[in-house]
Amino acid sequence: MSLKNKKLLLLGGSRNMKEILDVAHDMGVGVGITDWYDSKRSPVKEMADEYFDVSIEDYDGLMDIIESRSYDGVLSGYTDSYLLPYARICQRADLPCYGTIDQFEILTDKRSYKDLFRKYAVPTLPEYKIDDLDENFADYPLLLKPARGSGGKGLVKVDNFEEFLQVTGGRADRDPVDYLIEPYIEERQEMTAFFLFLDGEIYLSGTANRFLSRAQDDKIALPVLYSMPSSYDAAFREKTAPPMIEMFKDLDLRNGILFAQCIVRDNIPLVYDIGFRTTGTLEYKLQESLYGFNPLKIMVHHSLTGENPPNDYEFINENIRKNERYGFNVTILGKAGTISAIEGAAEILKLPQVIDCAFKMVETETISESMIGTLGQIIARIFFTSDSPAEAIEILEEIYQLIHVYDQNGEDMILHRFSPELLLEEYS
Repeated sequence: MSLKNKKLLLLGGSRNMKEILDVAHDMGVGVGITDWYDSKRSPVKEMADEYFDVSIEDYDGLMDIIESRSYDGVLSGYTDSYLLPYARICQRADLPCYGTIDQFEILTDKRSYKDLFRKYAVPTLPEYKIDDLDENFADYPLLLKPARGSGGKGLVKVDNFEEFLQVTGGRADRDPVDYLIEPYIEERQEMTAFFLFLDGEIYLSGTANRFLSRAQDDKIALPVLYSMPSSYDAAFREKTAPPMIEMFKDLDLRNGILFAQCIVRDNIPLVYDIGFRTTGTLEYKLQESLYGFNPLKIMVHHSLTGENPPNDYEFINENIRKNERYGFNVTILGKAGTISAIEGAAEILKLPQVIDCAFKMVETETISESMIGTLGQIIARIFFTSDSPAEAIEILEEIYQLIHVYDQNGEDMILHRFSPELLLEEYS
């Protein structure tokens, strides 16, 4: 089915939304963007065919846009807080939505889905109760996680009971933030698994190691490299995926994509976070190159037609099984400061193995102190493929030689560069 001349309204104009805009434009779709921010806060607005300053929760205003401008579909992503407004306006306008309001209610609430993890025996991290904590509690440090939130915002590491009291104002049950309390594991290996839902069929559509930067000792560790497939792919498929798939079936997830972030302990991937949405990891760039399908294109098609593109998607499992290549997402993290210059992007894109370079920040933009320890520190993501981890190390070193980010004083703003030898350790 041709999508040419159909119109898609995107909720939110953050720089990540450029990915959906570009895919839709490539498919011949007209794109509008709306939220209540100006174009400085929502820069992708100015790249759209038209944009509006209507809040994503102003449902009367959204209905007026949809009806008066003849929009065929609505889509959002990348941020949990946009998902319920997205589902509500789709329901009101009788437009396709990849999930239901009830599904988004559950899958954007960490407390709700951790209850489901326990019900279905999904391997996960232990959770502590408020009454477990005092000066004599033996398992500090702890991670306090807002029950609702994404992008690393609001996460707090506490090393002792005094710090816990400072964060919560005395008791977590009296704090305005509803915290989950979990162990903070300093030395850890992480992985992410990606699921694709097509008319009720569930595909484990990829896995990736998630390597972390520990350059900010007192802050939450942030990703500096993803490698696909994960060296823990077999462990995830054997030990973690089966109960998750049962959970998804009972939730009746029929369309869309979902990611699951895990900490690996004793070769068991323990799920600690999930998102029923597109993610800033932009993993579909690697999935398309390695496995021959692009989940974002499928989601755009569904949002405009209520159907997935016609295909026999069994090839997904076969292509993943046969694949012998590797895909990488090099995440460029920045220090606090204002970006005065970004150099090397054009040269990096000329490297034959590089797929794309996606910038989350541009010159003149600032990484503020409040963004430290969150995904707001990400300046760019660079995607490439290789035939082996050894070849990947050569490409990675070339990328690091080419990319430069400077602040207003001419100082290097790149926080951390991945140590390539860790790849060989994980894939040996």
